[in-house]
Amino acid sequence: MKYLIFVIISLLITSCASIQPETPIIEVTQIPDLVQPSSTVVVPIKINLTPYFKDTDKSIPKKFTGKEENCEGVSFAYTFLREPISFKGDGNDLQFDVDGKYSLNINYCPQCTDLFDKKGNCVVPRLFASCGSNGEPMREISVGYKTSIDLTTDYKLKSSTNLRNVDIKNPCEITVFKYDASKTLKKEITKALENIEKDIDKEIGKVNLKPEAEKSWKIIAQPISLGKFGYFNTNPSKIGFDNLNFKDNYATAELALVLNPTLTTTKPDYKPVSLPKLSEVNQNKGFNITLDIVSTYDSLSTLLTSELKGKEIMLKKKKVIFETIEVFGASNNQLSLKIGFSGSKKGVLYLLGTPNFNQETQIISFPDLTFDVKTKSALLKSAKWLFSDKITDALRKSSTLDLHPHLISVQQMIEKQLNTTLQLGVKLKGNITKISMKGIYPSKETLTLRVNTTGTLELEM
Repeated sequence: MKYLIFVIISLLITSCASIQPETPIIEVTQIPDLVQPSSTVVVPIKINLTPYFKDTDKSIPKKFTGKEENCEGVSFAYTFLREPISFKGDGNDLQFDVDGKYSLNINYCPQCTDLFDKKGNCVVPRLFASCGSNGEPMREISVGYKTSIDLTTDYKLKSSTNLRNVDIKNPCEITVFKYDASKTLKKEITKALENIEKDIDKEIGKVNLKPEAEKSWKIIAQPISLGKFGYFNTNPSKIGFDNLNFKDNYATAELALVLNPTLTTTKPDYKPVSLPKLSEVNQNKGFNITLDIVSTYDSLSTLLTSELKGKEIMLKKKKVIFETIEVFGASNNQLSLKIGFSGSKKGVLYLLGTPNFNQETQIISFPDLTFDVKTKSALLKSAKWLFSDKITDALRKSSTLDLHPHLISVQQMIEKQLNTTLQLGVKLKGNITKISMKGIYPSKETLTLRVNTTGTLELEM
């Protein structure tokens, strides 16, 4: 836009005497509210589960004991010591593998009587045997679990754990009374280990991702300063979570955000938005954002004046110095421009032009750019030559702006913001595959440029 105004003024001012036309009256018809379509951003998330695995391992007992006492038949007592739990992701499930050692003490009574004691007494001396005790190395055993995990709408993990296998590597066979203790041990240890399923689910259920989600949500929702470009506002409204998957010590998922992003030249009044519950979001890969760049005319005027104030041009040996450029509104979709200049001559000019945008070529032009009627009246008295076809054609040609190089600059700026560390341990990575202008909408107090951007994002935690 600034180049458009620069060239227009170059052709107009230098051949005029002091010009002070009357200020035009802005007559605005009712302009319907501009409805911005919602945008969806799908962010693949990679979460390192190692800290959670360590907490789960610490919370589960490392020693298990059990016994069964019978007067007649086999009685036993066992001890099971586990090693650290090995966690591994496998598709939709987590697998827990535990190596351990056990010892078993057994006694056998072939026949009991309750003649002298209601609890019973063995009629012959009991036979005693053991595995992995009394100086003998403990026997080895391997245990495996499978856990299916989901995420609730309140950002908590919900799991269902089942014992996958119990593998006794060193069987315990008592030959003295022909007894296979391994079967009994496996049965009893399985009972004890099945209780661990509840412990595992309980510990996983304690994992609450909401505090971290709230931190990230707060960061996403806050306006981001882009320097001279203004402030980027995501305006998030919904959040979804899908495709939870596990591989080794990592969990991956897709976080979907529904946004109505804007870029404003003035800092907006930020009101914290509460983190919503997880919900279903219609999603595609990557992001497809419709961004409304909203600029007040005061801010736009200040920006243009700061860029062009003091610049000089020479036309037919006359010097023109730009002083102020003011965009003071839109009248029926036409931008109203006021240009102040000094140099060989001083004065102001008022122009009107309807921005025309071609989506296919990404070119903005002002085919009807012309002087305001009161400026025309002032010019007719001192510079009739400005109304020649040659000048009119030059004005229209100079008012054409190819957006491609500007959009490349915007793309580079956005990509810089997409590749950053949001907070300690949280990294954002992204790139833009396409950026294009979709429309330009002048209103009474603001000018809105609608830009569409597609690309990919990834969040690593």
